[in-house]
Amino acid sequence: MANQHAKVCAAAVVDLLQARAPSQQALWSNACCSFINENEVIRSASVLTYSAARKRHQLVPGSEGISAGPSQQECIHAHDWASNIWSDMLS
Repeated sequence: MANQHAKVCAAAVVDLLQARAPSQQALWSNACCSFINENEVIRSASVLTYSAARKRHQLVPGSEGISAGPSQQECIHAHDWASNIWSDMLS
């Protein structure tokens, strides 16, 4: 989520520099990959938005999910996610 928070902040700074109000519709996705062993992963995910009225993040209804169980396919997804996020942040 930190990567997405940075992008939302950067977009807000651009908006402010251009005399526009920052968007109040930002969404953040959250994924957690837990390695059970070196070949199997279980994953949970959700989407959050910011509630100005509550002054906190809140879950978007129906957005959360968890994998059915540890699997090699989830392990592949976890490694792909890591490659993508590192490429995004470090390139």
